[in-house]
Amino acid sequence: MLGAFSMTQMTDPSAALESFQEALNANGADELGRSTIDPQLYAYSDRPNGIPRITFVRLDDSTVTALVMFVLVDQREDGPRYQIGYAVPEKYRSQGRAKEIVTAAIAELKRGLSKNGVTGFSVEAIVGKDNEPSMRVAATTLSTSPTEIIDSVSGLPALHYVRNV
Repeated sequence: MLGAFSMTQMTDPSAALESFQEALNANGADELGRSTIDPQLYAYSDRPNGIPRITFVRLDDSTVTALVMFVLVDQREDGPRYQIGYAVPEKYRSQGRAKEIVTAAIAELKRGLSKNGVTGFSVEAIVGKDNEPSMRVAATTLSTSPTEIIDSVSGLPALHYVRNV
């Protein structure tokens, strides 16, 4: 079962990518679903600690080349709110993979939610102010006008990006 990987707020999502890769190596890809919009996008849903999480990955054979995770934060009148984390292994960085998988995963999430009657949702990212690559991804895929915050988990300066879909 792939559910044995983890991610926490404003933690480097690379740790989640490594954990997902280990679970994939141990258990294979049988539990992954393939996107109907993008056949190169694979999905895995689980509920760690009872909280819904959807993970999307790109694979090169059985190697994860990009990962994006959506964790349900809360349910509002205008739809669910998800926190997003994304990571690309060092070998595959600086190739546009993070922007591409975030864009594809949001489209797939929108398709999946609309099949269940959900017409809108929001995606948010909390990015450390020292993380230029992730800020570029969030600015391209989520919002060009983030809010400056202090991350409640790490206590570090961060930017809060929000996109309503």
